[in-house]
Amino acid sequence: MTKGESVRERLTREVKELVLKSSASLVGVVSAEVYDSLPKVLVTWKVQEYSKRAFEVLPEAKSIVVFGYHVWDDMLELAIRKGDGWVYPGYFPLNVVVQTVRSHLEGMGFKTASAEGLSYKRLAQLAGFGCYGKNTLIINPVFGPWIRFAAVLTDAELLTDEPFERDLCVGCEECVRACPVGALSPYKIDVGKCLVGLRLLNRGGAEADERFRLYEPSFTENAHLMCMECQKACRYGRNSHSSLFKRLQF
Repeated sequence: MTKGESVRERLTREVKELVLKSSASLVGVVSAEVYDSLPKVLVTWKVQEYSKRAFEVLPEAKSIVVFGYHVWDDMLELAIRKGDGWVYPGYFPLNVVVQTVRSHLEGMGFKTASAEGLSYKRLAQLAGFGCYGKNTLIINPVFGPWIRFAAVLTDAELLTDEPFERDLCVGCEECVRACPVGALSPYKIDVGKCLVGLRLLNRGGAEADERFRLYEPSFTENAHLMCMECQKACRYGRNSHSSLFKRLQF
Protein backbone atom coordinates (compact mmCIF):
# COMPACT_ATOMS: atom_id res chain seq x y z
CA MET A 1 0.00 0.00 0.00
CA THR A 2 1.31 3.42 -0.97
CA LYS A 3 1.85 5.78 1.97
CA GLY A 4 -1.35 7.66 2.72
CA GLU A 5 -3.40 5.34 0.49
CA SER A 6 -6.66 3.96 1.90
CA VAL A 7 -7.72 0.33 1.54
CA ARG A 8 -10.37 1.41 -0.96
CA GLU A 9 -7.85 3.39 -2.97
CA ARG A 10 -5.37 0.52 -2.97
CA LEU A 11 -7.94 -2.03 -4.12
CA THR A 12 -9.16 0.29 -6.89
CA ARG A 13 -5.60 0.86 -8.09
CA GLU A 14 -4.79 -2.85 -8.03
CA VAL A 15 -7.90 -3.78 -10.01
CA LYS A 16 -7.28 -1.09 -12.62
CA GLU A 17 -3.65 -2.11 -13.03
CA LEU A 18 -4.72 -5.74 -13.43
CA VAL A 19 -7.26 -4.82 -16.13
CA LEU A 20 -4.73 -2.84 -18.16
CA LYS A 21 -2.11 -5.59 -17.84
CA SER A 22 -4.71 -8.06 -19.14
CA SER A 23 -4.88 -6.33 -22.56
CA ALA A 24 -7.72 -3.85 -22.00
CA SER A 25 -7.21 -0.32 -23.33
CA LEU A 26 -9.53 1.51 -20.93
CA VAL A 27 -10.77 0.89 -17.40
CA GLY A 28 -13.13 2.72 -15.10
CA VAL A 29 -15.41 2.15 -12.12
CA VAL A 30 -19.11 2.97 -11.89
CA SER A 31 -21.31 2.98 -8.79
CA ALA A 32 -23.93 0.24 -9.01
CA GLU A 33 -26.36 2.55 -7.23
CA VAL A 34 -25.85 5.31 -9.79
CA TYR A 35 -26.26 2.91 -12.70
CA ASP A 36 -29.45 1.44 -11.22
CA SER A 37 -30.95 4.91 -10.71
CA LEU A 38 -31.13 5.44 -14.49
CA PRO A 39 -33.96 4.23 -16.76
CA LYS A 40 -33.57 0.91 -18.56
CA VAL A 41 -32.66 1.00 -22.26
CA LEU A 42 -32.84 -1.43 -25.18
CA VAL A 43 -29.63 -3.45 -25.38
CA THR A 44 -30.09 -5.95 -28.20
CA TRP A 45 -31.38 -6.15 -31.76
CA LYS A 46 -34.39 -8.04 -30.41
CA VAL A 47 -37.46 -5.87 -29.87
CA GLN A 48 -38.25 -4.92 -26.29
CA GLU A 49 -35.23 -6.57 -24.65
CA TYR A 50 -34.17 -4.05 -22.04
CA SER A 51 -31.07 -3.73 -19.92
CA LYS A 52 -30.90 -5.33 -16.51
CA ARG A 53 -30.19 -3.49 -13.31
CA ALA A 54 -27.08 -4.36 -11.35
CA PHE A 55 -29.04 -5.61 -8.33
CA GLU A 56 -30.94 -8.03 -10.58
CA VAL A 57 -27.64 -9.73 -11.44
CA LEU A 58 -25.81 -9.34 -8.12
CA PRO A 59 -28.06 -8.10 -5.28
CA GLU A 60 -25.04 -7.06 -3.20
CA ALA A 61 -23.40 -5.10 -6.04
CA LYS A 62 -21.69 -1.88 -5.02
CA SER A 63 -19.24 -1.28 -7.89
CA ILE A 64 -19.02 -2.07 -11.60
CA VAL A 65 -15.56 -2.40 -13.14
CA VAL A 66 -15.83 -1.42 -16.81
CA PHE A 67 -13.24 -2.22 -19.51
CA GLY A 68 -12.77 -1.06 -23.06
CA TYR A 69 -10.81 -2.96 -25.73
CA HIS A 70 -9.51 -1.12 -28.77
CA VAL A 71 -10.41 -3.00 -31.97
CA TRP A 72 -7.50 -1.62 -33.99
CA ASP A 73 -8.00 -3.69 -37.15
CA ASP A 74 -10.93 -4.58 -39.41
CA MET A 75 -10.35 -8.27 -38.78
CA LEU A 76 -11.58 -7.77 -35.23
CA GLU A 77 -14.96 -6.84 -36.74
CA LEU A 78 -15.54 -10.39 -37.95
CA ALA A 79 -18.80 -12.19 -37.19
CA ILE A 80 -18.51 -15.98 -37.37
CA ARG A 81 -21.54 -18.23 -37.37
CA LYS A 82 -21.41 -21.07 -34.87
CA GLY A 83 -24.48 -23.27 -34.95
CA ASP A 84 -27.51 -21.03 -34.55
CA GLY A 85 -25.50 -18.15 -33.07
CA TRP A 86 -22.52 -15.90 -33.75
CA VAL A 87 -19.12 -15.36 -32.17
CA TYR A 88 -17.00 -12.23 -32.44
CA PRO A 89 -13.16 -12.32 -32.25
CA GLY A 90 -13.13 -8.68 -31.18
CA TYR A 91 -14.64 -9.73 -27.85
CA PHE A 92 -12.38 -12.70 -27.09
CA PRO A 93 -9.75 -10.65 -25.16
CA LEU A 94 -12.48 -9.11 -23.03
CA ASN A 95 -13.65 -12.55 -21.93
CA VAL A 96 -10.15 -13.14 -20.55
CA VAL A 97 -10.21 -9.82 -18.69
CA VAL A 98 -13.58 -10.63 -17.14
CA GLN A 99 -12.32 -13.95 -15.80
CA THR A 100 -9.05 -12.42 -14.57
CA VAL A 101 -10.80 -9.67 -12.61
CA ARG A 102 -13.39 -12.02 -11.18
CA SER A 103 -10.74 -14.50 -10.04
CA HIS A 104 -8.70 -11.72 -8.42
CA LEU A 105 -11.63 -10.24 -6.49
CA GLU A 106 -13.09 -13.60 -5.50
CA GLY A 107 -9.65 -14.66 -4.26
CA MET A 108 -9.85 -11.70 -1.87
CA GLY A 109 -13.27 -12.80 -0.62
CA PHE A 110 -15.51 -10.50 -2.68
CA LYS A 111 -18.54 -11.55 -4.67
CA THR A 112 -18.55 -10.95 -8.44
CA ALA A 113 -20.71 -11.51 -11.50
CA SER A 114 -20.45 -10.80 -15.20
CA ALA A 115 -22.32 -7.64 -16.15
CA GLU A 116 -23.87 -9.30 -19.20
CA GLY A 117 -27.33 -7.85 -19.74
CA LEU A 118 -26.44 -4.39 -18.49
CA SER A 119 -26.03 -1.52 -20.96
CA TYR A 120 -22.31 -1.44 -21.76
CA LYS A 121 -22.70 1.83 -23.63
CA ARG A 122 -24.22 3.50 -20.59
CA LEU A 123 -21.53 2.00 -18.36
CA ALA A 124 -18.81 3.25 -20.73
CA GLN A 125 -20.14 6.81 -20.56
CA LEU A 126 -20.48 6.67 -16.78
CA ALA A 127 -16.92 5.30 -16.53
CA GLY A 128 -15.59 8.30 -18.44
CA PHE A 129 -14.64 6.52 -21.67
CA GLY A 130 -16.54 8.73 -24.10
CA CYS A 131 -19.89 10.06 -25.26
CA TYR A 132 -22.89 8.40 -26.84
CA GLY A 133 -22.42 9.37 -30.46
CA LYS A 134 -24.72 10.18 -33.35
CA ASN A 135 -23.95 6.71 -34.74
CA THR A 136 -25.30 5.27 -31.43
CA LEU A 137 -21.81 4.03 -30.49
CA ILE A 138 -19.54 5.28 -27.73
CA ILE A 139 -16.99 7.76 -29.13
CA ASN A 140 -13.66 7.98 -27.33
CA PRO A 141 -11.39 11.00 -27.99
CA VAL A 142 -8.43 8.73 -28.88
CA PHE A 143 -9.94 5.51 -30.20
CA GLY A 144 -13.13 6.95 -31.68
CA PRO A 145 -15.92 4.34 -32.03
CA TRP A 146 -13.43 1.45 -32.35
CA ILE A 147 -13.95 0.08 -28.83
CA ARG A 148 -15.75 -2.94 -27.40
CA PHE A 149 -16.83 -3.25 -23.79
CA ALA A 150 -17.35 -5.66 -20.93
CA ALA A 151 -17.75 -5.26 -17.17
CA VAL A 152 -17.75 -7.05 -13.83
CA LEU A 153 -20.10 -6.47 -10.91
CA THR A 154 -18.71 -6.76 -7.39
CA ASP A 155 -19.68 -6.11 -3.80
CA ALA A 156 -16.25 -4.51 -3.27
CA GLU A 157 -16.40 -0.79 -2.61
CA LEU A 158 -14.17 0.88 -5.21
CA LEU A 159 -13.50 4.53 -6.05
CA THR A 160 -15.69 5.60 -8.94
CA ASP A 161 -14.72 7.64 -12.00
CA GLU A 162 -16.34 10.77 -13.37
CA PRO A 163 -18.75 10.31 -16.30
CA PHE A 164 -17.88 11.67 -19.73
CA GLU A 165 -19.96 14.82 -20.21
CA ARG A 166 -18.73 16.32 -23.52
CA ASP A 167 -20.52 15.71 -26.81
CA LEU A 168 -17.78 14.95 -29.34
CA CYS A 169 -20.28 14.90 -32.21
CA VAL A 170 -21.19 18.60 -32.14
CA GLY A 171 -21.19 20.04 -35.66
CA CYS A 172 -20.69 16.66 -37.37
CA GLU A 173 -23.09 14.18 -38.97
CA GLU A 174 -20.67 12.30 -41.21
CA CYS A 175 -21.73 8.94 -39.78
CA VAL A 176 -25.40 9.66 -40.51
CA ARG A 177 -24.58 10.50 -44.13
CA ALA A 178 -22.26 7.51 -44.48
CA CYS A 179 -24.81 4.84 -43.56
CA PRO A 180 -25.52 2.97 -46.84
CA VAL A 181 -29.10 2.13 -45.87
CA GLY A 182 -30.15 5.34 -44.09
CA ALA A 183 -30.51 3.56 -40.76
CA LEU A 184 -29.13 6.49 -38.74
CA SER A 185 -30.54 9.77 -37.56
CA PRO A 186 -28.58 11.70 -34.92
CA TYR A 187 -28.27 9.53 -31.78
CA LYS A 188 -30.84 7.01 -33.08
CA ILE A 189 -30.73 3.86 -35.18
CA ASP A 190 -33.46 2.06 -37.09
CA VAL A 191 -32.63 -1.54 -36.24
CA GLY A 192 -34.98 -2.70 -38.98
CA LYS A 193 -32.64 -1.17 -41.57
CA CYS A 194 -29.13 -1.60 -40.14
CA LEU A 195 -27.15 -4.14 -42.15
CA VAL A 196 -25.41 -5.52 -39.07
CA GLY A 197 -28.70 -6.37 -37.43
CA LEU A 198 -30.32 -7.73 -40.60
CA ARG A 199 -27.39 -10.07 -41.24
CA LEU A 200 -27.16 -11.36 -37.71
CA LEU A 201 -30.91 -11.96 -37.58
CA ASN A 202 -30.80 -13.72 -40.97
CA ARG A 203 -33.08 -11.21 -42.63
CA GLY A 204 -32.49 -9.86 -46.09
CA GLY A 205 -33.89 -10.01 -49.59
CA ALA A 206 -32.36 -9.17 -52.96
CA GLU A 207 -31.62 -5.53 -52.13
CA ALA A 208 -30.17 -6.34 -48.71
CA ASP A 209 -28.08 -9.17 -50.14
CA GLU A 210 -26.45 -6.75 -52.58
CA ARG A 211 -25.69 -4.36 -49.72
CA PHE A 212 -24.23 -7.26 -47.74
CA ARG A 213 -21.92 -8.01 -50.67
CA LEU A 214 -20.71 -4.42 -50.78
CA TYR A 215 -20.52 -3.56 -47.09
CA GLU A 216 -20.37 -6.93 -45.28
CA PRO A 217 -18.02 -9.04 -47.42
CA SER A 218 -17.86 -12.77 -46.69
CA PHE A 219 -14.62 -14.73 -46.36
CA THR A 220 -16.15 -18.17 -45.82
CA GLU A 221 -19.71 -19.46 -45.69
CA ASN A 222 -19.66 -18.76 -41.95
CA ALA A 223 -17.57 -15.58 -41.62
CA HIS A 224 -18.14 -12.00 -42.74
CA LEU A 225 -17.06 -8.49 -41.79
CA MET A 226 -19.75 -6.42 -40.15
CA CYS A 227 -20.60 -3.08 -41.76
CA MET A 228 -18.34 -0.31 -40.45
CA GLU A 229 -19.36 2.66 -42.61
CA CYS A 230 -20.53 4.81 -39.71
CA GLN A 231 -17.37 3.99 -37.75
CA LYS A 232 -15.04 4.75 -40.65
CA ALA A 233 -16.77 8.10 -41.15
CA CYS A 234 -16.04 9.23 -37.59
CA ARG A 235 -13.34 11.89 -37.27
CA TYR A 236 -12.06 10.28 -34.07
CA GLY A 237 -9.82 7.23 -34.00
CA ARG A 238 -8.97 7.11 -37.71
CA ASN A 239 -5.22 7.03 -37.16
CA SER A 240 -5.47 4.20 -34.65
CA HIS A 241 -7.37 1.76 -36.87
CA SER A 242 -6.14 -0.33 -39.79
CA SER A 243 -8.74 -0.98 -42.48
CA LEU A 244 -8.88 -3.80 -45.00
CA PHE A 245 -10.75 -1.45 -47.29
CA LYS A 246 -7.67 0.73 -47.62
CA ARG A 247 -6.03 -2.19 -49.44
CA LEU A 248 -8.76 -4.14 -51.20
CA GLN A 249 -11.67 -3.06 -53.36
CA PHE A 250 -14.75 -5.21 -53.17
